[in-house]
Amino acid sequence: MNLTKYDVFFKVLETKTISQAAKELGYSQSAVSQTIKSLEEELEATLFIRQKSGVILSKDGHAYLPYLKSVQASLANLRTKKQEMKGLDQAILRIGTFTSISRHLLPSLMKEFIEMYPNVQFELYQSEYTNIEQQLLEGSLDLGFTCIDAIQQVQYQELYYDEMFALVPQNHVLANYEVLSMEQIAKYPFIQLDEGEYSLPIKTFQNLGLHVQIKHKVYDDFTILAMIRQNLGISILYQNALSDYDDLCLIPIQENLFRHVGIAYNNYDTLSYAGKTFLDFILRKTPEILKNKDSFHINVIKLSKI
Repeated sequence: MNLTKYDVFFKVLETKTISQAAKELGYSQSAVSQTIKSLEEELEATLFIRQKSGVILSKDGHAYLPYLKSVQASLANLRTKKQEMKGLDQAILRIGTFTSISRHLLPSLMKEFIEMYPNVQFELYQSEYTNIEQQLLEGSLDLGFTCIDAIQQVQYQELYYDEMFALVPQNHVLANYEVLSMEQIAKYPFIQLDEGEYSLPIKTFQNLGLHVQIKHKVYDDFTILAMIRQNLGISILYQNALSDYDDLCLIPIQENLFRHVGIAYNNYDTLSYAGKTFLDFILRKTPEILKNKDSFHINVIKLSKI
């Protein structure tokens, strides 16, 4: 590391001798003396009083000391920032995600972030909620978008919550209802959105003591829509994950099913600078990106800097 004249000043102040300061810094005594002289000339003041036993701070030295400490601290911060910016220059961000995030939020976040930091590279891993948590714990992901009700061991910041609705064909017996209960839905062949170990509809059925007729389990919601059109069953899906469903009936659920979505990470303190920077960016930008999407309910209270 290149030492500044302020580093030399504080080493002399610490050791109280030019010779010991030179030894610890790996400099010659004349180099240390010349550096102190240069600083004194710059400030037009005598900073140290030379004595046989060493040096002591002068009256002017005491007066300048708080300002020199401030400069030293600022330079240290500048060095840190320089290293951090290098970390963003070639950073790879490994992000866990799921379908609706990948469609509606993440591409916009990536676009704006890359405009600021063009050399950042993203690696996206689409997975189940609980798998994302496990990958965060293992260190194979930096950040993960997930349903926060499904995680237990990692830290998170809530971003928004979205509502689930029943979807049925227009010719179905339930199509004319304005609201459906989970008990009504459980009576008909059901197409489950496969979200892994945690499924809000299935958990709700279980909590209500209802046995649901799971006819099919499907990972992709677009496929589920196509299956409903073919009268292969009915389903419960997140409204914001849907598009092109005008030929189907979207019906509110009496029990009010909401998924709480957040951005998760294993340990904020051990996140890379790039990871912390993107996390902060997510927290600031998510409300702006989703503000015109009625199906996303932004949780402004929890959406704050760490």
